[in-house]
Amino acid sequence: MTINTRGTAADSAGHAEVTAGQGRTARRVADLVVLLTPPLLFVVPVLLIRARLIDDGFIFLNLVSLLISVLVAAYAHMGWHARPHDGDLLSARTLTGRHTVDLSRLTKVGRLEAPGETRVDDRLILTDAHGVRIVLDKLAGSDESVDALVRKALLSRPPGAGVVVSDRAAERLDLRTEVRRPHGRLKAGRTIPEGLTAWVPLLSLLVFAGVGFGLLVAAFLLSDLR
Repeated sequence: MTINTRGTAADSAGHAEVTAGQGRTARRVADLVVLLTPPLLFVVPVLLIRARLIDDGFIFLNLVSLLISVLVAAYAHMGWHARPHDGDLLSARTLTGRHTVDLSRLTKVGRLEAPGETRVDDRLILTDAHGVRIVLDKLAGSDESVDALVRKALLSRPPGAGVVVSDRAAERLDLRTEVRRPHGRLKAGRTIPEGLTAWVPLLSLLVFAGVGFGLLVAAFLLSDLR
């Protein structure tokens, strides 16, 4: 690997340049899609149905609009082939292109736990001061997780840095004691009560179903269906 400037490097194969802030635009676009999907899937079909341009079955998209937003929020930043680079950079490929976070300028660290068929998909959500976000677990070519790199970077932050670390991420990184210390290097983020963790998928499903059904009823009424 060769270093060109602070925060800029060529990858180990020399095929691509890695720079701090890569993926910032993609993150903004993905966030916009997440925010706009439910209202657009509500408003657009209603208007087109009222104009008799599409079939009224399209209003049933409201049942899954919130779920689509959640999937985009998670998978647009899901990284693979993650590699550390000089200058405290950690780069990975994502569905929206290469994303690179500056570990020395992390602002938020969260944790994504999604139940699978055989195991729980457990990943860290890293966001830096450039506005880049990556959802990661393993480093490329090994079973080594990113935990050691992230933990070292967080413990190297100066007092008062105020990096927000969720309770679940602090547990995974063994930083709960550090988060509670008064120097302000790390700041406690979202906390999920211990007994509630196992119920999160079911509660989320109930929320999605309730909101989706409410949007469906509203779309049905506004479409003036007879």
